[in-house]
Amino acid sequence: MERFLFVAIIFFNVIAINSQEQRHTVLMPGLRAHYGFIIPHSSTIKDITWSRPRGFEADLSWLLMGESSWRYCFCYPRAGFSFFFINFGNPEVLGNSYSLYMFIEPLLGAGRKIYGSIRFGIGPTYLNNVYDSITNPANRFYSSPVSFVVLLNAGINFQIQEKINLRLSGYFNHISNGGIKNPNTGINYPTISMGVDYRINPLPFQHRVRDRSTELIPYRSRWDAGIVATAKTDIKGEESYLVTGLLANYCHVIGRISGMNMGLEFIADFADRHEIYRLAETKGTEIVDHKYLAALIGHDLLLGRFNFQIQLGAYIYSPFKRMDPVFQRYSLSFYLNRNIYAGISVKAHRYVADFMDVRIGYSFSTKK
Repeated sequence: MERFLFVAIIFFNVIAINSQEQRHTVLMPGLRAHYGFIIPHSSTIKDITWSRPRGFEADLSWLLMGESSWRYCFCYPRAGFSFFFINFGNPEVLGNSYSLYMFIEPLLGAGRKIYGSIRFGIGPTYLNNVYDSITNPANRFYSSPVSFVVLLNAGINFQIQEKINLRLSGYFNHISNGGIKNPNTGINYPTISMGVDYRINPLPFQHRVRDRSTELIPYRSRWDAGIVATAKTDIKGEESYLVTGLLANYCHVIGRISGMNMGLEFIADFADRHEIYRLAETKGTEIVDHKYLAALIGHDLLLGRFNFQIQLGAYIYSPFKRMDPVFQRYSLSFYLNRNIYAGISVKAHRYVADFMDVRIGYSFSTKK
């Protein structure tokens, strides 16, 4: 679920808009209870997925009702922070999670008595009972006390008074450390929640016409080149090794806030190098190159200075056999000016994160 990193782009963008439209915002605190189950997505954790997670969350958000907010999604979004507590129902192995995530939540059909909403969230989480080879070997879900939670939910809202909404929601939640430390199969736990939201000093919803001719991106295409670096533990999670490389990417704008991209990345993974030599020593396998070259294609979500990329990559050159011949990459970048950008990215094979990196680079674009 690392693909929901794009919430960070939208969140910071709407906060910037909010600073310009304070007269068109409504403060909304909320409180809700949760109950769910754990998905046994890997055979290594199947025996400990019987428990039933339960908890609560309390959030504080800003409902953005100005023209600038409307233009980006043709809806009224709200953005904010939420404290999310979950007891996984297995204190000896899984313990609890304490999360503080930021979210963006478009309201669908706002202004009616019954309307929908979709929430995307991401943030840090503290886990109080992680994997330990001696004291807690059964917990293969997570090994870092500080990890990340990402979530998606769909809700139905019932306006019972001008200031009070009741809300019923279904959540899909995922916790992972982004491949920083192993083991890290990640924990997926859907929940159902019920709660209430309160609007402080509510404003009326205005009817606005969708104008799709409005252009929000000042360029037709963009080229990026950069360097990436991170640290990654070996398969046993004992030592950290350098991962570094180069990237090149091209994006062509195809809509108001969308673009299609393709690119190349060349990565030297020294954690894989350690694994190659370990296997050669213990199993007599061949020593091969730890570097790889991959081609990628995907989509850009373009919101002001922020850019969120979802890409599918395929290995062109990879002598070391990795988990899959293809992988996903989710990247969040901020353009400091027209030419310099910095960002973070997560590479994953299916549900397992390989590593999270930081990146910096040079960009140039063509005007429309």
